[in-house]
Amino acid sequence: MPNNPLPLYNIQDFGKIDATQKPEFYLNRFEKHLQEHAFIQPAHKHDFFIILLVTQGTGTHTIDFKSYPVIPQTVFFLSPGQVHAWQLSDESAGYILFFNRNFICTQPEQKEIYRFPFFNGLLNKPLVYLPAEQLLPVTKTIENMEQEHRQHGFRWQDAVRNYLNILLIRLHRVYQMQQPDPETTINHHSLWQQLDNLIEQHFKQHQQISFYAEQLHLTDKQLNEACKSTFGKTTSALLQDRIILEASRLLIHSSLTITQIAAELGYFDNSYFGRFFKKHTGKTPEQFRQTG
Repeated sequence: MPNNPLPLYNIQDFGKIDATQKPEFYLNRFEKHLQEHAFIQPAHKHDFFIILLVTQGTGTHTIDFKSYPVIPQTVFFLSPGQVHAWQLSDESAGYILFFNRNFICTQPEQKEIYRFPFFNGLLNKPLVYLPAEQLLPVTKTIENMEQEHRQHGFRWQDAVRNYLNILLIRLHRVYQMQQPDPETTINHHSLWQQLDNLIEQHFKQHQQISFYAEQLHLTDKQLNEACKSTFGKTTSALLQDRIILEASRLLIHSSLTITQIAAELGYFDNSYFGRFFKKHTGKTPEQFRQTG
């Protein structure tokens, strides 16, 4: 049977904050965070970005049905809407940061957050392992941020924002060294940002390449070639990946029937939806739900 609907947390859920305020940033020692927020269900999602640095402990971190080992000196990245859960040893420690897009991008035209491939979880691995020589500067940057956040001095938010940008750049440099083709991701972040936004908004209603190509002022062929050279996948494959991810989330974390899930995703032929799902996962929707 499917679980109850997933909780969606916002930053305000993680602190003693005036209900009239809408906080945009949170930072805590990871061990303290785990102690203070035992209400978090094993699987949940959120409406903000997360950076988690593990300095001690082991376990497993599952992000959108993919499990990753937790070991010291690992940094995990999550974007809004991703479903995740962890199983951690009791001695786990480190730092955890939350921030929303408004905090890091203070002007509407800014797109800095999309420069970082680790926040594109559908295409890139959401983690990086810090070499020993990088652990100290990364930790020091977080500690400087922690001090500014705790003291709330003059223009503390600007100071935290600057440290956060430094942290992201440091982590991006390490990430580049550990990825086989980093230049592709960096040079095409603008295309991915636009296409990702379009897919996220319209994947349930529009499943034809022509819709996305038209929105981006490209031909179908141009968009496909750009996707293949940038991501190694066609536009259709990217769209199908997003549909399968949403179907998987609903099968495991909602009480909707398979017919309702198919209709929610724009499929009104159950047999076709079942074949489509099995082609991509190796299981029928019923089998996936039972084994999830």
